Amino acid sequence: MRFLFISRRGASLSIAQRIASEGHIVKFFVNNKLYRLLGTGIVDKAEKGEFHNCDLVIFDESGIGEYADVMAKNKPIYGSSKLADLFNKDIDYKQKILKRADLTLDNANGVEINVCGWYNGFDFIRPLHSFFKKTKLMENDLSIDTESMGCLLWYHKTNKLAKQTILKFKDELKKTGYRGAVNFKVSVKENSIAINDVFLGFTYDNTYAAFEGIRQPLGEFIYKSAFGSSKQIKASPDWLVATRVTVPPYPMKMTDEMSKPVLIEGINEQNLKHIWLRDIYMQGSKYYSAMCDGFLMTITARGLNPTHAIERTHRTIKNLSIPNIQYRKDIVEGMDNKYKLVKKWGWV
Repeated sequence: MRFLFISRRGASLSIAQRIASEGHIVKFFVNNKLYRLLGTGIVDKAEKGEFHNCDLVIFDESGIGEYADVMAKNKPIYGSSKLADLFNKDIDYKQKILKRADLTLDNANGVEINVCGWYNGFDFIRPLHSFFKKTKLMENDLSIDTESMGCLLWYHKTNKLAKQTILKFKDELKKTGYRGAVNFKVSVKENSIAINDVFLGFTYDNTYAAFEGIRQPLGEFIYKSAFGSSKQIKASPDWLVATRVTVPPYPMKMTDEMSKPVLIEGINEQNLKHIWLRDIYMQGSKYYSAMCDGFLMTITARGLNPTHAIERTHRTIKNLSIPNIQYRKDIVEGMDNKYKLVKKWGWV
C-alpha cells in the first residue's frame, strides 16, 4: 500500500518510518518551511507533484483541513478535514454540533481524564482508550504549560464514561465524513461529569502511547480504519506510558542562536521500537536534532503496572546521550490514585 503523510511539525515522522519498515511505500511531507530538515535521511520526502501517487493521505495534526478537503476529491483522507478544523477552532460551531448529540461543554472541576477512540466513518473502533496526562514542563507541576509532557494510557471495554461522552457523538460524526482520532477531555466527580473539550484529530503524546499498545501492523490498522473496514484493534491489556523528551528552548520559540544541530547518541534498532522521533534527522548512520522546535522525541513503554512502565521509559532515556535533555521523571505519580478513584465511582 502507498501512504502519504502530511505534517505541520513532524508529529508523524516515526509513524511513517514504522509503516515503511512494514514494507509499504511511504512518502512524508512537512507543510512548514521551518521544519524541512526534520526527517531527512529517515523517511522518503514527498514533492508536491507526487501527492497523487498514494492510496491514503494521513494528516497528523489539525489546522490544515483546507488542504485535506482539496485532496479528498481524489484520495481518501485520514485525520483531518475543513469541518474538523472549524469544530476545533470555533466554540459556537462546536457547541452547536455537540448539542445535536445531547452533549454540552462545561468547565466544571473534577478529576480530569481523557477518553479517546478512532472513528472509521461509521463507528468507533473497539476497544477505546483513556489517559491521564501532565502538561507542566517541570516536575511537581512547576513552570509553564505545554501541550503535554507525558501520559498514562490504557485500552478498555465500553464503560460508563464512554457511554456518556464519546459514544453519543458517533452519529453526528458520521454526517461530517471525518475519519480519524477523537478526544474527549472531561472532569468527573462521584455523581457528575463535565465535558471540558472535544478535539478531532491526532493529539500527542497519547497517540504514541496508544500505538505502543497496538499488537498488529500499524499500516494495516490505519489503512483499514480509514476505509471503514476495521472494527476491532488487537490491543495490549498493559498500562502504557509516554514520556516527552525535549531540549531548550522548548516550549519557547526556537532562536537562531540555539538552532544548531546536535548529535544524538544511543538510538539503536532495539530501542527505536519505543522511540517516536520528531525534531530529528539522520546523516549517514548518525542521528541529529534538527532544532526546529526542540521537541526531539517521545519514549513509550508498557508494563503490568504504571511504575513498571515508567521505569522502562527511564531506562531507554538513560541509554541516550542528549545534551541539555529535558523530561519529567514523575509522569505517573498520583495517576494510580486518580484511576482508583474514578474506578470506585464507576466511571471506568
